[in-house]
Amino acid sequence: MSKAKILMIKIGEVEQLTFADGSMYESAIRKRPVNAVLIHECGAVGNDVGLKKHHGGPDKALFFMSDVSFSALNELLGENFTYHGTAIYGENFVVSGFDEDSVCVGDRFKIGSAVLEVSQPRKPCERLSKNTENENTQKIVHQSGWTGWYVRVIETGEITKGDEMILQCRPYPQLTIRHLNGLLSGKPTTEELEQALAVEELAPAFKRSLNSQLSKIQEIKNAA
Repeated sequence: MSKAKILMIKIGEVEQLTFADGSMYESAIRKRPVNAVLIHECGAVGNDVGLKKHHGGPDKALFFMSDVSFSALNELLGENFTYHGTAIYGENFVVSGFDEDSVCVGDRFKIGSAVLEVSQPRKPCERLSKNTENENTQKIVHQSGWTGWYVRVIETGEITKGDEMILQCRPYPQLTIRHLNGLLSGKPTTEELEQALAVEELAPAFKRSLNSQLSKIQEIKNAA
């Protein structure tokens, strides 16, 4: 594993955006690079989200993506997006050394003077397709599992570009972001779903999606 560090920090306020198809939304998806950011309990100074019903809050305080995810999604989408400029996927942080296969729910990282805890994978919405001007983006992100992940803030502080990501604890090494994504996009077993649902650190919003999967399995069993 390469050294785990913060490659980019991006923040943004809500603004009125007009997308290529003519649709207009109030959104903060196009976050812009900064060198350092102050972290508070619900996110970062100068950062906001547009659709508050589905984004933001303590369990989705900040959104992380890996440099590896960008490369993988570029190949799948036939694009050449870079993580160096304005956010493509609404990312707050782009990191090296960790990705969806090596980050687990409940992981705690010390970054700068802040401590953050991984709370859930990102569930891609249609605005990803609009912002990338690629109609397949939402579907590809969902199916591939290159979703990135949300964190909650355990200790406030300051994070600076180039800071190292120091893993403090990993209580659920089997529950990677990739595995959790597969519980929604694949064909999980009842046991796998129940195992994830028992994890206190997994955000309630993601648990609702897992419960929907569990209900579908139970309905199929009852109909058989």
